[in-house]
Amino acid sequence: MTFKLKNIGAISIAIIVIACAKYEKAEKPAYTLNETIYVDRLPNDNYKLTLEQKGTWKVYKGYNQNNIDWNTPHELTTDKKEITIENEQPNKRMFFGAIKAKDTLFLSEREIDMENTVNFRDLGGIPTTEGKHTKWGMLYRSGDLPEITDNDMDYIQELGIKTILDLRSQGEIDEKPDMYPQETQWVHLPIGNMENQDTKEMLKKLKEADPETFDGDKMMKEFSIQFVNNPDNFKKLFQYILNTKDVPLLFHCTAGKDRTGFSSAFILYALGVDEETILNEYALSNFFRYEYNESMTQKATTFYGIDQRILRALMGVKKSYLETGFNEIRTKYGSVDNYLSKELGVDSLAKVKLRHIYLQ
Repeated sequence: MTFKLKNIGAISIAIIVIACAKYEKAEKPAYTLNETIYVDRLPNDNYKLTLEQKGTWKVYKGYNQNNIDWNTPHELTTDKKEITIENEQPNKRMFFGAIKAKDTLFLSEREIDMENTVNFRDLGGIPTTEGKHTKWGMLYRSGDLPEITDNDMDYIQELGIKTILDLRSQGEIDEKPDMYPQETQWVHLPIGNMENQDTKEMLKKLKEADPETFDGDKMMKEFSIQFVNNPDNFKKLFQYILNTKDVPLLFHCTAGKDRTGFSSAFILYALGVDEETILNEYALSNFFRYEYNESMTQKATTFYGIDQRILRALMGVKKSYLETGFNEIRTKYGSVDNYLSKELGVDSLAKVKLRHIYLQ
């Protein structure tokens, strides 16, 4: 049996209430982004820092990356790869400066741990080919925000997010509108051609699909081609991030992995991040959505009969999906840079401005 599903957002909505006849827990995916020092905010709001490479780093803490206390060092070494740093203001996010010889890194946690939304993460601390790094606390990506808690609302305010760009279709928004602080600007920028889809019909087709012949990879790659061939709102996204009055900024779709993943990829490419790192950042959605995906799959097994192999094919990402989009761009435009310039309005001058704003 073959069929096409056009609305990946509606699929994401449907997935939280569908599952296979027999649940088998999947192995947790690897953390794909290469971090020199990995920062994790613990349940008690203290911070654990883990050195992922060899060397000796002096680590300093603060509550703003522009206001680090450089007088009291903590040390990470090859022999002491983990340290825990007390957060004396548990309601605040910490930032760190790390020094090794002439190298300086700024650090914070990548995952923003919300109570009622997933895959919320900071695009800071990612290296570029020119030796700089993306700034922390400027650009965030996430899944949707329909039922966030009061604590989540407070945290969004604490992060200082001024603009939310919602990449979902109008139908997705009507079904699950975002919640956000009153002073935050909300903008609708739907990515891809996702309107007029029937979620119930989609569920019916998924239930009828044969897991032996169902080609989830093909479907997801078709979505990737659709994204890049509908560039208008990617262009508008860049117009917002080029306006410094609109940041810090959060962009999101339903699951925070597909439309959001492509948006993140284009932003990082424009900032001068190499393609391998962009692919690794894209694949992080598998890591950050793991517990949520497994929980939803397990809870729904007794209510629906969709095979687990079909379900999982639609819940994750593969680097090949983003590569398919990039290959489509290169076929039509010769390079990603040409696509950015001709379709998204990100020419050499725009890149200079972006890098001035978002790199350090």
